[in-house]
Amino acid sequence: MKTPKLVFALLSIALMLVSCSNEEPEQPVKCVVDFENTGIILGGPSPYGENLYDNDNYDGSRFTKGLIQVSDYISLEFGLNLSPLTNKYEMYGGGIVLSQWNYRSDRDGDNEGWWKTYENQLSVYNASSSDGANRGAGYNGSNTFAIIYDAAETPASFNFTAGAECIIESIQICPTSYVYGVITQGNPFGNNPGQSLKEVAGWFKVIATGYDAYGNEVGSMEKYLCDYRNGANIVELATTWQSWSLSGLGMVNKVVFGFEGSDVGDYGLNTPSYLAIDNISVRLN
Repeated sequence: MKTPKLVFALLSIALMLVSCSNEEPEQPVKCVVDFENTGIILGGPSPYGENLYDNDNYDGSRFTKGLIQVSDYISLEFGLNLSPLTNKYEMYGGGIVLSQWNYRSDRDGDNEGWWKTYENQLSVYNASSSDGANRGAGYNGSNTFAIIYDAAETPASFNFTAGAECIIESIQICPTSYVYGVITQGNPFGNNPGQSLKEVAGWFKVIATGYDAYGNEVGSMEKYLCDYRNGANIVELATTWQSWSLSGLGMVNKVVFGFEGSDVGDYGLNTPSYLAIDNISVRLN
């Protein structure tokens, strides 16, 4: 007896479906952006970062934007924001810049307390590195890391080019010297000058908000950098690199950073809104 052509067709389709289902799914590609050997201009020539400002007194090369290749088609993009104060791309508007500075104390000839001021805004407070060596202060002894500065009106961010959406599995974070000094030794411009956040049971946290390629917010995650409420060391301020998972944001094209804290005045947050980051672990689907 002859088998109808329709049955042959159905059998062929079934075999095709079985064959497809047996194929191994394509594995996601993972990479780590560690900021090493990028050729991007570092913040300098001092830990203040004169090359991050449009200053007539500085005649060297300036930094405004950086691109780091993540895959054959995608790069991580970051840089300085357009400042609403000057209408120029400079540190007044906040952003993300690369650094190797790690001063955790005053240098010879500096005013007392220099290390915990904005003049040292590009230094990371990594106690496992050699103070003032300006080498080996990045994550796992690397040299280069990034400094986030959130200027409130123009928050710091990075994004993937070509409209790509990726999963940020984790980033490494560490306080800057400026932030560490203000939190632990008191903010002269805060609500309680001369008192640490621990003494006044304060707190300080960073918030990462993810956006898709169409600019829609997809979620946010927060991490307390310190929390001394109720007189307890709920979260002690770190002195070395710590891992922060951002995979909960899901697929993102852009990540925007912001800061909140207990020391707030008429003009907003008094605690300096800086953070050092390194080794962004990315999953490309």
